[in-house]
Amino acid sequence: MLLELNVSNFALIEDLKISFSPGLNVLSGETGAGKSIIIGAINLLLGERAAVEQIRQGSEQTLIEGAVRVEPQLEAELGSLLEGAGISIEDELLLAREVSRNGRSVARVNGRAVPVAFLKEIGQLLVDLHGQHQHQSLLRQDQHIELLDSFGGEALLRTRKKLSELWRRKLDLKKELSAFGEDNAERERRIDLYAYQVKEISEASLRPDEDEELAEREKLLSNAEKICNIVARLYGELFSGEEEGMEQSVVDRLGRLSVLISEAVAIDRNLEPLVDLFSAATAQLSEVAHELRDYQTKFDFEPSELFAIQERLNLINALKRKYGGTTEAALDFCSEAQREMERLQNSEAMVAKIETDLDELADQLVKESTELSRLRKESATELERLIEECLLELALPNARFAVKLDRKQEVSVLGIDTVEFQFSANRGEEVKPLAKIISGGEVARVMLALKTALARQDLIPTLIFDEVDSGIGGATIQSVAEKLSELARHHQVMCVTHSPQIASMADSHIRLYKEVRGERTLTRANLLADEERRQELARMLDGAGIDQVSLQHVDNMLTRAANFKRTKLEGGFND
Repeated sequence: MLLELNVSNFALIEDLKISFSPGLNVLSGETGAGKSIIIGAINLLLGERAAVEQIRQGSEQTLIEGAVRVEPQLEAELGSLLEGAGISIEDELLLAREVSRNGRSVARVNGRAVPVAFLKEIGQLLVDLHGQHQHQSLLRQDQHIELLDSFGGEALLRTRKKLSELWRRKLDLKKELSAFGEDNAERERRIDLYAYQVKEISEASLRPDEDEELAEREKLLSNAEKICNIVARLYGELFSGEEEGMEQSVVDRLGRLSVLISEAVAIDRNLEPLVDLFSAATAQLSEVAHELRDYQTKFDFEPSELFAIQERLNLINALKRKYGGTTEAALDFCSEAQREMERLQNSEAMVAKIETDLDELADQLVKESTELSRLRKESATELERLIEECLLELALPNARFAVKLDRKQEVSVLGIDTVEFQFSANRGEEVKPLAKIISGGEVARVMLALKTALARQDLIPTLIFDEVDSGIGGATIQSVAEKLSELARHHQVMCVTHSPQIASMADSHIRLYKEVRGERTLTRANLLADEERRQELARMLDGAGIDQVSLQHVDNMLTRAANFKRTKLEGGFND
């Protein structure tokens, strides 16, 4: 529901704030007062195309803002749409549209910039605007099947839901079937591929971390000569003393030095702890020498082993590159390929089962879509009757409204029907698609009739009728007023009107007027209280010549409107 509209620097408006209420909101005012400007501002807020000419003269940009309360029936669909744009669903939304004279247009939802097209998507869920302007869901054929199904009630919607569930099951089965390949030849090709991959990995007998172990061994064997030379030199210098230029080994020299340190201790007992440290160091170096000797004895180098390791590493690395980058990933790939190969090898029976299920589903889809089509035809007949009765009351006595159902070649998620609303305003003319032949004044009344029939099912919370009273008067205008009041029980309704009968039904009456300030003309708005409202209704009734007779007539209209609401609406009219 639209709670508030703020308009800045738009056409004749400098700065205007209008608050709206639930129920029937009427906008009145003399011709040229700015009623169409308000409709234009709402259109702009709902994502319609902007024109630089709409910016108030002397200003560089126009700003339209609207506060909208999110109704419970829209939380799921609207929440999903907003979530996709990274905007959290809240009780209220602030929509904004800014248009600059340089042609730049910025749209925002709750302060976040969004494409103008996204603003239009939101707008189509929140507001339906009918009359001389765009934003008319009635003219979009894709909405006709939705409107008819909503009118059809629970039985039709249950059948449609069942059909939808069968359709989703069909898609799931087709997805399963496609996983087996398009045909037997394709499945055989995939089995051969998986068999090759499984064999290639399995025959390699991969072990986790094997590549790291082999890399270490390959490094050692590749440097065998170097490591042997180093170990031999170390052993010679430490123990054997056979290196060139050495008369004694390090161990022999340490033995000689131990005699010297013993002589020093004999002179100074404080050096005695050093003897133990020296002896330990000598023993450890002797141990190192023995370990080096054993290493030389045990070291076994075969060039063939190095070649085998390098060949093994080449194989492992090749498999890693093909199957995931690591040994573990290659092993996991092998397991998955084995499972998929076995599934495909057993697929003949599974494919046969799925194809049988699809055949059964096809029969069920035809059955349910046929039943859905039958229910739609019944609903279409009733909808045509109700709307034509309503159109008769709305000064379209010769109008014909038809719901055309055609059968499609194949069943879809919506069944086998295409639905199109058709209309003829004059006797003797055949019905044609609404969008092609209907005039602005007619579409408003047809939509009023349709919305009245669908009032409880229609989820769009705000309906705007622009001059729905155009070209009608007398008893007909009273009927239009009453139907708007009926509709306002289930929706927020806004109506731009020159009719005092319609205005007398208002739950909130806003008067638009011009004010001259200096050399500029401004559009103003005033929410009318009781006496102000009487005066405005009298002006709408008799023009400037307001007298006691016109005021008495206004009081009679207000009394009649109050009685209608009390006896017919509050008393359960159309329940």
